[in-house]
Amino acid sequence: MQTALIAGLALAALALGLLWRREAAAHHALERQSRQATAGLDARLTELGERLAWSEAAGAASEDPLLVCDRALTLRYANPAAQVRFGDPARQSSLIAYSGSLELEQLAQDALEAPAANLERMIRLQDQPFQARAVSLESGVALALSDVAELERLGRARQDFVANLSHELRTPLTSLRLLVDTLIARSGKGTPLVKDLAGKMAVEVDALHQMAQEMLDLAAIEAGRQVVRLVSAPLAAIVDLAVERLADQAQRKRIEISREVPADLQILADGELAGRAVLNVLHNALRYTPEAGQIRITGQGPTSEGMLLLSIEDSGPGIPPADLERIFERFYRGPQPVKSAGTGLGLAIARHILKAHGGRIWAENRKPPARGAVFHLAFLAA
Repeated sequence: MQTALIAGLALAALALGLLWRREAAAHHALERQSRQATAGLDARLTELGERLAWSEAAGAASEDPLLVCDRALTLRYANPAAQVRFGDPARQSSLIAYSGSLELEQLAQDALEAPAANLERMIRLQDQPFQARAVSLESGVALALSDVAELERLGRARQDFVANLSHELRTPLTSLRLLVDTLIARSGKGTPLVKDLAGKMAVEVDALHQMAQEMLDLAAIEAGRQVVRLVSAPLAAIVDLAVERLADQAQRKRIEISREVPADLQILADGELAGRAVLNVLHNALRYTPEAGQIRITGQGPTSEGMLLLSIEDSGPGIPPADLERIFERFYRGPQPVKSAGTGLGLAIARHILKAHGGRIWAENRKPPARGAVFHLAFLAA
């Protein structure tokens, strides 16, 4: 009996020893894990501290106001440039209370509502223009403001310069054209050389006149001075006027222009601006159509969307597929025909005019074996 008791106590002691060892091992493992976690946390805190210091240093170095808000649009950070403009931020200050700008608050709200948003807008703060950028974060939104007052002033100066220069050029160009027309009219009695030179002078004067008009149109567009007055206008009459204005250029290149525009097609348009768009596209077609080529102008509609479609088809080299959209960019010039001058603005202005009319313009190449391009101008039907 005593032997069994001793054996039981021995087994109990052994079990307790094993449990103690297991607990000690577990305790050491927890201590080791705790030390590792603490070291990792310290490293992470050090890294975050360094990042915060770098962010604050970058914010202090920036000359542009930088703001950071949480998702409730409560201000969390304002760099020194922001404090110079808006003042010292108060604790728990809202963005609108700090900046006094409803536009800036709306931009921040729009960025928060669009995940991974990166939005830019022109806003005015204290009657000064700023380019504002908002970047949404997981915990809020960051805002950067760039003062563009000087850029705006320089832009206005450039617009005024281009407009004044273009306007002043029109008077001497008109006089030159009258002189050239007089020479051409009297060249029938002179030598073939005189007639040839007078014709070449007319080509160059027409090119300069077109360039001056395009720069004048661009200045009006950029300055927002181009007012569109939509009234019912006959599409055929607008086309006829454009063809008439370019008749001399077409005659010099012996290009035949055919028109198939029904007289009953009425568009909702500003007649002068719509005519400018048609003129620009037709002028482009004349530049790219070779000697003795053909240009075909057709009108049809209305479509199911209530649009009237004017198509101007040339027999030139066509447009590289990669350039079908780029040709409508400002100052973009694709492969040029021989001895061709231009600003690269005509088609860009035409697109702006069509857009202002609620229409659109696009280009495509004619289907083989035909050569050339087709420009489609879609106007609202009256």
